[in-house]
Amino acid sequence: MRNWLNIVLAFLILAGAAGAVNAAETKAVQTMAGILTNLKHIPTDADKQALKQIVEDKSATADEKTVAQALMDVQHTVAPADKPKLEAVVADAKAAGSVKTLAGIILGLHHFPSDSDKEKLRALSP
Repeated sequence: MRNWLNIVLAFLILAGAAGAVNAAETKAVQTMAGILTNLKHIPTDADKQALKQIVEDKSATADEKTVAQALMDVQHTVAPADKPKLEAVVADAKAAGSVKTLAGIILGLHHFPSDSDKEKLRALSP
């Protein structure tokens, strides 16, 4: 019985830690992860409005704004003009890991994210 209780307690601690990781992501990252998770070929008009707000948000980082703009420009794949900007984000040692993940997924996008990409995106979403 005591061993079972320890297992349940460990599970609850790990579940809380996973929630804390998601909560640590910025609202911009969470929004973009949600949009990418549900993306089918191009962002919807509502998605584009949310992305535009990120681009115009003074509290968003430059990398978040770059990724938001690139996501707004997606039409089945990344726009050629956005590709080098996203590659720079991925290569930047100072860029946040979550933003690098988003940039990498957009770079590899072909109509919609892969199942493995969707798993990465769920880890960034609330």
